[in-house]
Amino acid sequence: MIEKIPNKNPAACYIELVPDLYKDKSWTGGLRINIITSRDNPMPEESVDSLIHLSQLVASTVALMEKDPTLADRLEEFIKEPEETKENFKEGKVIKLNFKTKTRGEA
Repeated sequence: MIEKIPNKNPAACYIELVPDLYKDKSWTGGLRINIITSRDNPMPEESVDSLIHLSQLVASTVALMEKDPTLADRLEEFIKEPEETKENFKEGKVIKLNFKTKTRGEA
């Protein structure tokens, strides 16, 4: 199924977590992970492929945490380190993470 996502950056990739629900609408703990990008992505194909690959790596951490529970512990510690800035938008809360590095992401 192809849906338009209004007001979203067409160059972005989105990782969608779709929870499996019980009849009472509570979460079972299971989920489906989708990687979403636009057909109207303005980037060159090689750049789109690289961004989708990065999205796949990020999304695969969920399955990897099931195989290696220590990864979840390491990630928990890691997310305590960055400086967080919280901003409210019409769509809801957005958390921007600033990972301060010497290379500023240009490594």
